[in-house]
Amino acid sequence: MKRVTYISNFARVLTAREIMEIAEVSARNNLKHNLTGVLFCFKGIFYQILEGEEKAVDNCLNSIKTDPRHANIHILNIEYNIPQRNYASWKMKTVDLDKNTDPLITPIRKLLDTLSRTHFTLEKYVPEEVLRGIQSGQDPLDWGFQRERKVVLFCDMIGSTSFAEILELDEMKILLDTYFDISSQAIYRSGGTIEKLIGDGFMASFPYDQADAAVRASVSIIEQLVAQRKKAQAPQLKLLYAGIGLSAGSIVKGNIGSAIKKDYTLLGDVVNSASRLESATRKFGHALIFDFRLKKQLSDKMKKQVEKLGRYQPKGRVKNMSVYTIKNAQITFDRTPKQIREAIQDLYAG
Repeated sequence: MKRVTYISNFARVLTAREIMEIAEVSARNNLKHNLTGVLFCFKGIFYQILEGEEKAVDNCLNSIKTDPRHANIHILNIEYNIPQRNYASWKMKTVDLDKNTDPLITPIRKLLDTLSRTHFTLEKYVPEEVLRGIQSGQDPLDWGFQRERKVVLFCDMIGSTSFAEILELDEMKILLDTYFDISSQAIYRSGGTIEKLIGDGFMASFPYDQADAAVRASVSIIEQLVAQRKKAQAPQLKLLYAGIGLSAGSIVKGNIGSAIKKDYTLLGDVVNSASRLESATRKFGHALIFDFRLKKQLSDKMKKQVEKLGRYQPKGRVKNMSVYTIKNAQITFDRTPKQIREAIQDLYAG
């Protein structure tokens, strides 16, 4: 037998009557499939334990995952080959903790409240692939290295050191929040994943066959930064620039680190190339640069928009490479990095 413990959000506000209807339907279905368990509801959170034959538990859990009343399902624990049931007499015992005033329930409410807040905090800080693994009941610490093909994107703010020397903390927060909000929305809207935030930059990835989407996301970031500079009221936002580098090919992903601290990341030449191409945006005067490996993955339609910028020899490479961008006036920087830094310093002089 198998036992699964999970939490999920209410996808919408549920009435007490709806919660009872869920309990009644669950009890009937569980009786039919010989499942037992308990369901707690508290502050818009479902906390549920299911136990029974493995196939029946899996089928029930798959049904829950497609139930429109559940959102952000997070598997807390999976127990296999359990010798006996803990809830043998409960086809589905339902407890609405928002309505229950029993003093003995108070510690349970506090525990579930802490658990849910911890989960939502993890969603913000943990890499997306690691979070999905945890939510499906896996232990990411057990994952080994895997080789995969990806499109890798690096993006970095220009003039961040100058900003950090001059801006007040609240001004720096506005700058970074605006930059990351524009960038992350463009990445996710195009089907990408932000793998890691790196100070004032980030690394993102796209499926290998989605090179066009990676370019569209990059162009969207650049165009939105241009629009932000034009409409900004806050002076620091008038000087918000970034460079983006793209490459595509084989990468290695997995855990690195020690017994004390681990990080789940992407490694390899493609990753290094994307990072170095981002740095080269300053040299070529274009906010987006990519290499021949990324160009090769583009659709014929997108290739028609490609412009060759010249040759570049990244650090660590023996041979130089051809680098490219997309024909778009907004991709060309209207200031050099030096002019951007000077403008930042002039803006806050005195």
